[in-house]
Amino acid sequence: MNEIEKKSNGYVYILEVKDIVLPVCKIGMTSRDPIDRCAEINKSSTGDFIWAVAHKIYVDDCCRLESLVHKKLEPLRQKKREFFNICPDDANEAVRSIISSQTEVKEITIEKVYVPKTNIPRTREVNSQKKSSIRKIDTEYAEILQSFNKIIGIKGRPFGQLNMPYFGMSDGNEGVQWNIVISTDTLEIRIGVNLEGMEYSNWPITNLILKELAKPTINELKSKLEQPENIFIQFRRDAWQVQSRPDIIEQYINAQYTPMTEMKSELWASTLSEALSCLNENRQYRGRGKQKVTLAKQPKKGEITKIMWVTPHLHISTPIETNGNIINNLEAGITRLKPVHEWVTSCSAY
Repeated sequence: MNEIEKKSNGYVYILEVKDIVLPVCKIGMTSRDPIDRCAEINKSSTGDFIWAVAHKIYVDDCCRLESLVHKKLEPLRQKKREFFNICPDDANEAVRSIISSQTEVKEITIEKVYVPKTNIPRTREVNSQKKSSIRKIDTEYAEILQSFNKIIGIKGRPFGQLNMPYFGMSDGNEGVQWNIVISTDTLEIRIGVNLEGMEYSNWPITNLILKELAKPTINELKSKLEQPENIFIQFRRDAWQVQSRPDIIEQYINAQYTPMTEMKSELWASTLSEALSCLNENRQYRGRGKQKVTLAKQPKKGEITKIMWVTPHLHISTPIETNGNIINNLEAGITRLKPVHEWVTSCSAY
């Protein structure tokens, strides 16, 4: 029980992603008004979308109702999270159905108008150009994310934010992932194969780096690719501050996007060596390393240059054309990257 240890009045709330229609929602409970709780979630979020209250139900036992809802929607739940791969309106129908089919929990009607007691800032103000971009994303790009979800056949996991440089969705796999990334500035779309510097099953990114340093196979991969000039490889350095990853000046280990055709043996070796330096040598490179990095923004407190935990992050992607049939374009991008996905999966296996 997160907030309430015994039966008491409260809300079960359903949050939707703000400014874009996605088949995902967050379902939780609170003894306070969901507007305050939502603002709190947005303020503390380190990687998810900005949320808005879609529905709220006031009952005499919010803890019990939340439990019933989570149990019923368990097949749609994202692992270890209160996120569900269902549209907020459908989730609300499910909640209403649960309430009407049991006698443990009763809905309470509230007649008074709620006035928020707190003024928690959710996000910084964005300029008119950014607002225009968000509207364009809302109308033109929601369908793309949903199409990606359908093509891959996954319960997509969103990442990024509309007020950040990028947002998108991954298959949520603990290891090698398929993902789609949309730039909020350029509105460029990329399908990618992603492998983060995470423990997962015995640090798979470590396996890939060590294997490729010992006996490179990237040239064999390139020979299997169609349009290798349109497939780009990137190793990034992620800095860690608790669970968030602040932007740093040294984020790119090689160029931002290096075409596969330009990833020569010498460049590949130097890239791998620098990526390996982002891991803990004393733990056979199966753990985060520590390096001096420069924050992209001056913090309110502390130095702009500091020693932080770091890990390498591999992303191999291809741009997606937005003209024509978007489903066909997405499928073509995934087909181009299938040899990449197979290669990364094989190289990262223990």
